[in-house]
Amino acid sequence: MTRKRLAAAALAVLAAGAAWFFFLRDAGPGANGLIVDTAAVEQRNLSRVVASSGRIAPLVTVEVGSQLSGQIEALNVDFNDRVSAGQELARLDPQTFATRVREAEANLEVARAQVSVSQANAQRARSELTAAQRAYERAVSLRERGTFSEAQFDNAQTAFNGAQANVAVADANLRNARAGLAQREASLESAQVDLERTFIRSPIEGVVIDRRIDVGQTVAASLNAPILFLIAQDLSRVQIEAQIDEADIGDISNGQTVTFDVDAYPGISFEGVVTQVRLAAQEAQNVVTYTVVIQADNPRQRLLPGMTANVTIVTGTVDGALAAPNLALRFTPRGAAEALVADTGAQPARGERGARGGGGRGGGPDQMINQLAEDLDLTDAQRRDVQRALQDAFTRMRAQAQAGGGGGGGGGGAAFQAQMRSALAQVLTADQMTRYDALAAERAGQRQDVRRGTLWVQTADGRIEARQVGLGLSDGQFTQLVGGGLEAGERVVVRVREAG
Repeated sequence: MTRKRLAAAALAVLAAGAAWFFFLRDAGPGANGLIVDTAAVEQRNLSRVVASSGRIAPLVTVEVGSQLSGQIEALNVDFNDRVSAGQELARLDPQTFATRVREAEANLEVARAQVSVSQANAQRARSELTAAQRAYERAVSLRERGTFSEAQFDNAQTAFNGAQANVAVADANLRNARAGLAQREASLESAQVDLERTFIRSPIEGVVIDRRIDVGQTVAASLNAPILFLIAQDLSRVQIEAQIDEADIGDISNGQTVTFDVDAYPGISFEGVVTQVRLAAQEAQNVVTYTVVIQADNPRQRLLPGMTANVTIVTGTVDGALAAPNLALRFTPRGAAEALVADTGAQPARGERGARGGGGRGGGPDQMINQLAEDLDLTDAQRRDVQRALQDAFTRMRAQAQAGGGGGGGGGGAAFQAQMRSALAQVLTADQMTRYDALAAERAGQRQDVRRGTLWVQTADGRIEARQVGLGLSDGQFTQLVGGGLEAGERVVVRVREAG
C-alpha cells in the first residue's frame, strides 16, 4: 500500500513538472514575487462566424387543395412520386356535379326556346303595328274628306297606339329571354368548371412530399380549401430559414458564404449562400430574432425537407492578420499587479498621439514628413519648411501638455491638427492643400471605424506598460490588431499571478 502511495505521489510530481514546462516555462518570478504570463502576437488567418440553426425546405412548395366538397373516388399518386404540370393526382366523386351539368344543359335549352318564342311574338307585334298604322292613315284621309265619323277615327287611332305598345312589350320580352339565355349559359359553364374541378391536378412539375387523403375519404371545403398534397418543385436546390439574434444581424448580408451540417451525415459539411435577410422581426421570450434565408445546392438530394441544419455564417475573414489572444485584451492590472505598472511619464502626450494618428502612419515628425513628401510630392524647399513647421508645432504641444496635462479630453490632437494645417497652408500650393485635406479626411474616417483597445507588454526590467492598439476582426479567441503599436513576435501579458 505504501509503494502505491509513493508511486502516485511521484506521478503527481511529474505531472506538475510537465505542466510547468509546457505552460509556464516563459514565466518566472518577477518584481514583488509576481509571475507574468505572456502570449506571443502572431500572424493568423481569422474568420468571424455567426452560428444558428434552421429547417431545410424546398425552394418552392405548393399546397394542392380542393375547392369542392365530396368523396375521394380515385387516388393516382403516392409519396415521393414525380408529377408533371396538369397531371391528375386524384378524383372526387363526379355524380353530383355531372347531374348539375345536365340540369344546366336542360335549363339552357328552355332558355333558348323562350328566346325563339319571344322573337316570334316580337315579329307578330310588328306585323300588327304595320296593319294598324295603315288603318290609321286611311282614317285620317277619310276624315279630311268628311266621309269618316269621329268614332271610327278614334277606334283606328286607339288600335294604332295599342299596336305600338305591343311592339315595345314584345321587344322587352325578347331582351329578357336573351338575358335568361346568357344566364343559363353561364350556369352551364359554372357546372362544367365544377365538374372539371373534381379532377385534382398538379399545378407544377415536382415531387409529392406529402399526401393527406385516401380513397373513400370525404373532403369538406368550406371557408378554407383542405390541403390534399404537398408538392416540392425542385429538390436539387433547397433553402434554410435560420433565426439570427438581433445582436448578430448587423453582420449578415446577401452573398455571404454559409457552411452547415445535418445529423443524418455526420462529418460532412455542406455549403450555401445568404440570399435574403427578412426585415420582419420575431420575438419569443423577450428574444428578438430575424429570419435569414440561405440557399444551397442539393444535386444528390441527400438533404431532405424537414432536416435540421446547423448553420455557420462567415461574416468576415482576414488572412495573415496580426493577432493577439482575447485573454490579453481582457487583462487589466489589478491588486498586486498594479505594482508592476511602469511609469507612464515618458509616454507621448495626447497631442503627439493625435498627430501620429492623423498626419501620417505613426512615428514622430521625421516619419510624418516622409509620408507627406510621398503623398504630396514635396520639393526639397517645401520639405525643409514643413519640417520646421512640424518641429515648432511639436514643441508647442509638448509645452502645453507639460503645463496643463495636454489640454484635457481629445482637444490636444484636434488643436495640433489645426496648427499643422495652418503651418502647411503657408508652404503648400492650393492643389497640394486639397490633396492633404482629402487624405486627412480619409484617414480620419478610417480611425473612426477602428475600435481601440489596450494591451500590456513586459519591459526589460520586469515591469508592464500599456500599448494602445486598433482592433479589427475577432474570431472569439484572437483579435486582429490594426494601426501599429505592436509587431509579430512581441509578447503581451495575459495574466499576473503570485509565485507559488
